[in-house]
Formats: sequence, C-alpha cells, structure tokens
Amino acid sequence: MPLVVRLAESGPFPTRSAVMYRFFVAGMVILATLVEVLRTVPDLVVAQGSLALAAEVAAQFVLLADLGVRCAATVISRDVERESWRTAVWRYLTSFYGLIDLFAVLPFFVEVAVPGPGDWDALFGILRFLKLARFSPALETLASVVRREARPLQSAAFILVTMLLGSSTMLYFLERGINPNFTSIPATMWWSVATLTTVGYGDSVPVTGLGKLAGGCVAMLGIAMFALPASILATGFAEEMRRRDFLAVWRMVARVPFFSSLDADHIAEITNLLRYSSVAPGDVVIRIGEVGDRMYFIISGLLSADFGGADPALLSDGDFFGEIAVLRDTRRTATVTARSRCQLLVLDAADLRRFITNSPKVAEVMAQTARDRLGEQAARVE
Repeated sequence: MPLVVRLAESGPFPTRSAVMYRFFVAGMVILATLVEVLRTVPDLVVAQGSLALAAEVAAQFVLLADLGVRCAATVISRDVERESWRTAVWRYLTSFYGLIDLFAVLPFFVEVAVPGPGDWDALFGILRFLKLARFSPALETLASVVRREARPLQSAAFILVTMLLGSSTMLYFLERGINPNFTSIPATMWWSVATLTTVGYGDSVPVTGLGKLAGGCVAMLGIAMFALPASILATGFAEEMRRRDFLAVWRMVARVPFFSSLDADHIAEITNLLRYSSVAPGDVVIRIGEVGDRMYFIISGLLSADFGGADPALLSDGDFFGEIAVLRDTRRTATVTARSRCQLLVLDAADLRRFITNSPKVAEVMAQTARDRLGEQAARVE
C-alpha cells in the first residue's frame, strides 16, 4: 500500500503511521488556531512577533501538504476503469471532509489576497480549527443523530415555541402598564427566553404578585422542557456511536476469510462477541504452556508461531490461532510473536464455545484446523 494511502487512512482502526500523522496534523492545527487567538491580545508581544508568524506559516505548509496527500490518496485508490483522476479529485474536494480541508487552507490565501484592517483575519484563521472535525466523528455523528431523530426533535421544538409564545403573552398581560420592560409581547419574549433556559439575567423581572407566580412556574417548566431535546440527542448520540462501532467491527469480521461463509445472522452474533486488539512488532501474543482463554483472528500483519524447537510457522492476514488450547481445554502449544504491527480480533473461550454450539459448521472447521496443526507440529518435531 503506498505511503500516501496509509497516511490518509480514515478507518476506525488505522495503522500506526496514520495515527502519528493524524496527531501531527492536529497539533499543527491547534498551534495555528492558538496563534490567531493570541494575536487578538494587543499587549502580548510574543503573539505579534516573528515567532508567531513562523508558526503560522509552518502550520499552513503542513495543511497544504495534507491536502495534497489526500488528493493523491484519492487518485491512487480510485476505480481506474470508472473514474478519471480529475473526477476523483473533484469528488474528494466537494465531499464533506474535502470542504473542511479546503476551509483549513483558505484563511492564509484570504489574508494575502485581501489585506484588511487590524485583526479581522483572525476570524478566517480560526476556521482552521474545523480541520479537527476530520479526526473526530463528533460532527458527523451529531448530524446523523439529528436526521434520525428529526420527528421527536420537531415535536420538542413545537412545544418549546408554544411555551415561549404562551409565557410571553401571559406575562405581557400581567405586567403591562406596570413594568416598563414588558411593553409588548416581542419585548416580553426576551424575559421568556432567559427564564425558560433558566439563565435569568435579571434585567427584566416581573414585579406584580401574579407575574412572579407565573414567572416561577415558567422557570420550572423550562427545566423540564429543555431536558426533553437534550435527552433525545443524548440517547441518539449513544446509539449512533454503538452502531458505528458495530459496523466497524462488522467490516473487519467480513475481511477474515474464516467468516466469509457465515450468514448475516451469524456475522452479527460473532461481531458482538469479538474485541479489537493491536500489537506492535516483537510483542508476544501467546506463550507456549500458558492457559488458553481466548483465540485470535488476524486482520492484518505478520506473526510467527514457534512450537519449541521446530521451524516457526508464519501467520498472516485471514489466519487464526489459539484455537487448539481453547477447543481441547489444554495449554498453549506454541508461542506466537508479532513480526509487524498487527490488527487482531479476540474471541474469549466462553464466547467461542457458545458460538460454535449454535454453528456446527464453524465448529467442524476449527476442529479440523486444530487437528491439521497438531499433525504439522508433530511432523516438525520429528
């Protein structure tokens, strides 16, 4: 896989180089944003000097380079038969994250092309902070939640608008002619907004007895009503994150050849049981003689299995190991060590036994693999 494609990888389980690249770009974005924020402090000499300018130029260079990396990765990863490189680049630049990447580099060119008075360019410079949305699913997840929960949110919004209009009308008729701050229903709406949100700035308060009683009721209703959309969004956000995690693991499970013959129900079942794990080169995953309490499926990477004295066997993408000790309730028969950075899916022994009870075909494949490996191990030792 080309370097630019590895760096631009945006999956939920990126490679180590992609993670380091993300942190580097995110750090430069934060640095550039901090410089723009501090520039608005007139007495802060450091923010006005050449050091701040150098930091901003360096950050801009990194962001431009990142834009180039992602354009190149899009071109390399495209379907050559169906899409030209120009179409691929245009598709990327007009996508949600492509627009964010463009907004991140736009401020520098705006500052150069359209010089303005004072610190007005800080407004454009802070737009770079949107770049961090690429490295966090928060905004995209929130947008998905709002779309999915549109009808409940519309109902909650209707109730809130009704309360706003009703409380404004009620306080207007209770306080008019007595309180100079309640001269009309639109003027009273400011008090209703502050009271319903329980902010209560205190610049407009009822003075009559009935007005104070009504104001207290409105404040308590505001607490209850604003909790409604908040709970809808919170519940939807949690469900969306669980769905994304499930789909991410589902895609990884589908990449393992061992699961390719399973139907959708069995894949969904095994997806809920598997855990993701990442190991670095040189890490020992299992040791010979240990109690086997889990087995492993390799998504990507290279590992070696040492059976003690015999030549080690190599394991790579799509292979699995650790099943012998789990299925036969014995100790580990090999030491497995990572030779490169590896992405693994882990299945605990208890979950495996429950799963193969309902999947005889899977149980037979695992048992046959265990028998073959034991035979190969015996042949190696001889």
